[in-house]
Amino acid sequence: MDPDALQAEVDEWVRDGIITEEQAEAILARYDDGDDAGRSRTVLALSVVGSALVLVGVTLFLATNWDDLPMAGQIAVLLAGPGLAYAAGATAYRRSVPRAGLALTLLGAALAGPSLFLLADLAAVTIDSVWILFAWTAIALPTGHAIGSRVGTGFGLLVLAAVVLDLASPSDPPVPAALLGVALFCVAVARTARVRWTYRVVGAAFVLTGTIALTRLDGRFEWFELEASATLAALALGAIAGVVIAWWRAERAEAAWATAATVAVAVGTVAAVLAPEPIPNAAALAVVHLTALAAVAATGYYGYRTSSRAFVDVAAVGALVQTLSFVAATVVDALSGSIALVVAGTILIVAGVALERGRRSVLATFGR
Repeated sequence: MDPDALQAEVDEWVRDGIITEEQAEAILARYDDGDDAGRSRTVLALSVVGSALVLVGVTLFLATNWDDLPMAGQIAVLLAGPGLAYAAGATAYRRSVPRAGLALTLLGAALAGPSLFLLADLAAVTIDSVWILFAWTAIALPTGHAIGSRVGTGFGLLVLAAVVLDLASPSDPPVPAALLGVALFCVAVARTARVRWTYRVVGAAFVLTGTIALTRLDGRFEWFELEASATLAALALGAIAGVVIAWWRAERAEAAWATAATVAVAVGTVAAVLAPEPIPNAAALAVVHLTALAAVAATGYYGYRTSSRAFVDVAAVGALVQTLSFVAATVVDALSGSIALVVAGTILIVAGVALERGRRSVLATFGR
């Protein structure tokens, strides 16, 4: 079965309300192991490798010959790089080679950012980096939407996160990233199921990254910066609005996750801001670890309720990283070097085995 035709058909079923996004994911996974899928993955792998080689070659050329080029030549190279990649991608799509088209289009989106930064350096006026990142987002994110690519959309969301973190500066990244994650998860509205899925997975990953990052503040809470700003207020309002929208849409599983994530981020943030005075360091550390664990548990439970393997995997990775952070903050700091390594290693092995067994048990229930 042609995977691209199946993808288009499944996306139409989701839009018509015949099946859910999770059921679409399960259908695509079921038919992802045949000969056609194998050939498609081979074409995609070769296209990605080829695109990567082109990117490395262009980078090496520019690094060795950039100063020798006149300004007009530099501008032409910077415009031609992403432009030719997009044109080649569009040609590949028209010639029914979608995997190659995907790789070339993503190459164009990736080249757009460095080209914009270098063009800004050539400009006679100073341009703030946030505007360049915003322009890159305006190129990369719509590209991911247009081609219905999870990778492309995810890349665009990463650039969007860079914009948000730049605007939120000098606040430390964990809280703005986590609030952005909640908003992205809740407002995942797109034409294709793949793009909606990407918003939710990336949003959940941002929340786990932000809450777990707060657990690394042990003994350094006084250095944690969270400056009240319009960006931070907009992110908080966006997260709250996202929760309200999820409940209004009657998306119970999504609304429950968003509510739990928002509460976890809020409680962890308050603990980090109030430590080490008036909240003692040990109490604040316990609170941020509990909030990170709550975010991990909410993500795993959402994956279980929606039969989504991706969210179960994200939760498993988050739990392992959170366990590592907890061991580093407790066992490693309390014991001497060699003993701490033995105990920490044993704990991580046991935790890893337990997480993998739990993950497999959850995944085994999906087909029932």
